[in-house]
Amino acid sequence: MIKGIHHVGVIYKDFSKIVEKLKALYGMPEINTVDANVEVNTFIKELTEPLRIKVGFARFGDTMIELFQPLDDNSIYSEFLETNPEGGIHHIGILVEDIDEELKKWDSMGIKRLISGALPTNSFVYYDTRELFGYVTELLDNVPPKK
Repeated sequence: MIKGIHHVGVIYKDFSKIVEKLKALYGMPEINTVDANVEVNTFIKELTEPLRIKVGFARFGDTMIELFQPLDDNSIYSEFLETNPEGGIHHIGILVEDIDEELKKWDSMGIKRLISGALPTNSFVYYDTRELFGYVTELLDNVPPKK
């Protein structure tokens, strides 16, 4: 079952240029940032390395805005910037109650997986819904992955 929108993922070549505008316009007190290497399972043959990204997190009511800045040229995020050099909305993160059940449903509909991974706090899968909606859909849960 889908719980709701968890976050909006936006990508910029350098998101430091947009941080102050986001804070001022949306009334966000701060945006926390971290450089990260995220191990992923990729379903894109050309993209096989861990994601090297700078990530910013900002709360906007119950929803989070995640800012992504690729730190190399070999990721799903740098690929997005090739066709959207000014940056913009890349994906919508949907929080689900049972990720395994949702994956079965989405897979059965023939929607292509792009990447998946596990963080200490949750599991996630990106689905290619660009032709349907104009953005990628990320399904995630808030349950730490099984060891």
